[in-house]
Amino acid sequence: MKKSDFKFDEHKVLHNLKHYLPAQSPLKDFIHHNTLHAFQNRRFDEAIYAASQIFGYKVSLNLSEYRDLYKAGQIRDEVLDRIISKRKGEKNVSYWKEKLLNGVYHRPLPRIGRLRSNWKKLHQVDLDSLVHPLLFRTLCSYLDQGIAIWNFPVWHKGFLASIRELERNSFISFFRTPRARTLLLKGHCTIRQLLRILVGFDESLYEQYLFDQQFAHQGWSGMVAVIEEHPEALLDHRKISLHDLIVFELLLEIDALDYHFGEYWLPLEQALEERPVGLFEPVEVSELDEVTMMWQEAYEWSYYDEVLAAIRKVRPAEKPARKTFQAVFCIDDRECSFRRWLEHTDPCCQTYGTPGFFGVAFYYQPDHGKFFEKLCPAPVTPKHLIKEIGVRRKHQSDAHFGKKSHSLFRGWLITQTLGFWSAVKLFINIFRPSFGPATASSFRHMEKQSKLTIECSNPAYQEKGLQVGFTVDEMTDRVEKLLRSIGLVSDFAPIVYVIGHGSSSVNNPHYAAYDCGACSGRPGSVNARV
Repeated sequence: MKKSDFKFDEHKVLHNLKHYLPAQSPLKDFIHHNTLHAFQNRRFDEAIYAASQIFGYKVSLNLSEYRDLYKAGQIRDEVLDRIISKRKGEKNVSYWKEKLLNGVYHRPLPRIGRLRSNWKKLHQVDLDSLVHPLLFRTLCSYLDQGIAIWNFPVWHKGFLASIRELERNSFISFFRTPRARTLLLKGHCTIRQLLRILVGFDESLYEQYLFDQQFAHQGWSGMVAVIEEHPEALLDHRKISLHDLIVFELLLEIDALDYHFGEYWLPLEQALEERPVGLFEPVEVSELDEVTMMWQEAYEWSYYDEVLAAIRKVRPAEKPARKTFQAVFCIDDRECSFRRWLEHTDPCCQTYGTPGFFGVAFYYQPDHGKFFEKLCPAPVTPKHLIKEIGVRRKHQSDAHFGKKSHSLFRGWLITQTLGFWSAVKLFINIFRPSFGPATASSFRHMEKQSKLTIECSNPAYQEKGLQVGFTVDEMTDRVEKLLRSIGLVSDFAPIVYVIGHGSSSVNNPHYAAYDCGACSGRPGSVNARV
């Protein structure tokens, strides 16, 4: 197909972008996400080669690390010879072994970013440093969940429409030049129209330019794509789309170039000395890839043989005639170590592993809570609501976290008075850690003396489309599925424990990663109790 015959399909490109971007939820939610999900339809080795060459992902150890493992004996010599012989033939073992041990290789630059990097060659300008500060500040303000002192003035119309409304009615503009402002206020600026200004008339370059642009901040773009599909990912909902983000960023790029060079600068295609390799053109396996894969396979087989040998040496333990207790834990690796300790301490007990939501998917509303919390894996959409009732507790307060501390005079006053006490408390906490109002703790997720609306008394009654509690038939069905899935269908102990897990933190924004992934980054205590 000739370049002039290529037609830019905006819908298809946006769909592809969402497919390759990481599915980044807001930090309050957490799942173990495979960032290479777009390559799952390929063979393993082909997938990691493609991901590495296209996006620059690190998919293996460095050669120096493999060689250090070999010297330390963690990659065995006879296993390495066997792998080389299998892949390259017995006659070529010494030739390829020399390459593995002493060959010098250089990792090529990834394809992503090559087209857009030509702005530096063409105009000696770094668009990212000019555009990203304002872009991210605007995004943070629009998506704010109550942290900022000032709310975004207009937010209910959607991201781009709100930007347009704000631009139309403000004395201060987002832009420093008239062209970008005019394009926005006309209300019909399209991605194709803006790319024609930036890139030129060669539409075959448009998709690669957008990939370069969005993968310069793939976390932000991935989160916007998730919020577009799942607005409930934010407690305080905001309407935003990847399309709106791209249009605003393209306008900021045009504005930055106009500010530095006026309106008469060359579009990108007219200054290309060499057309970059297309992002998704076939990926050729390099010699470095082959060497890396042989090292990796030898490493895995060396470890595999050691583990199998250790298992064979251990005699199976005799099953006790009567179990003292049985316990069901999350499959999280931290719970696994606890299970091993329990079984070592009490050989007559028996433990099981299952995803930590225990097969019971629902939204949870704490007593006095405004929002519903999702307590199940992120891809699951619950149809039930569990409410906490009967809580008699008073929430702690702290003057440091009130809005008054952010004003000019009161903020200064609190700093000069309570600020000194904060320093003392910080010093004491080093030696005697304690919970304070700022502490996020799994023990505070649910009051131990509270009651939960587990049983549904009226299936016809719903809150926001959710059934409050489970019917007896639904309970029976879920318990049976859980027990069958872990193999606990007979020989029950007198006591069967269901144990959730969680964590605590004071100032870690990634706190959700330390709670239960099967509960979308929240403690599993409510699920275990249900």
